Amino acid sequence: MAHKHIHLHSEATGSNILSAFFINLAFTVISLIGGWLTNSMAIISDSIHDLGCTLSIALAWVFERIAGHKPTRHFTFGYQRFTLLGAFINAFILLSGSSVVLYESIKRLMSPEEVNAEGMLWFALLAILFKGFAAWRTWRGSSVNQRMVSLHLLGDCLGWVAVLIASFVMMFVQIPLLDPILSVCISLYILCNVVHNLIVAFRIVLEGVPSEVDYDALCSEIATLSGIAAVSELRVWSLDNEHHVAELKVATTYDTLHEIEVLKASVRTLLAKQGVQASTIEVSPADSPQ
Repeated sequence: MAHKHIHLHSEATGSNILSAFFINLAFTVISLIGGWLTNSMAIISDSIHDLGCTLSIALAWVFERIAGHKPTRHFTFGYQRFTLLGAFINAFILLSGSSVVLYESIKRLMSPEEVNAEGMLWFALLAILFKGFAAWRTWRGSSVNQRMVSLHLLGDCLGWVAVLIASFVMMFVQIPLLDPILSVCISLYILCNVVHNLIVAFRIVLEGVPSEVDYDALCSEIATLSGIAAVSELRVWSLDNEHHVAELKVATTYDTLHEIEVLKASVRTLLAKQGVQASTIEVSPADSPQ
């Protein structure tokens, strides 16, 4: 019964994410057409971001499908780092699309053009409706993957709220510059987020210490445990920014198997407090050469 429940929960999770994907894909196409019809760079800018969001959701669905796969002799850590491939693909699409839109928006700043403000307003309202429904659909799920997709969609709504406000203003006041200015702001916001995510991804690839792990404090805490004479070669890295791993060597004054096992348990407790889920601890006598 437990296995059946997990299987049904996984299917529901995948179904929710897949629904969000199709909703977002449909609106991405609609918004690209809408940006062209209304002559709005702001809408086109947001639709480029929606394209990246759609890809992110698709990859999230793939990751949800393979999340339960066990490690193999070829992939002994499992498939968590597969998410990095998605991060790099998504970053490439967003960087390329946003750079093009930013270039066109700056040209539009030099030579403003009239936009269909009323059409922009209706597209913004439609966007908020689509995004809101997709976010609600994924928010009902309990998995971290679904929640991250939902938060991404809710963040997208903010961009469309800005378009809604700008279009409402332009319906009463002729400010052609407002559309390219808004487009530049959206594009810069997207580019800043992409750069931040790339820095995180490269840090994982280079096996850097996760940002939430206080390396020096961790070393000190382990060294003060009863029975530990020295700590060396402590290494902490992340598989996917969520699952952290550590390995270290400790020299101990203990000599019985039971004492050593208790010592290892204490070390793992300290590691767990810093978010490390898996660890390899090599123990040697205090009087042996390190």
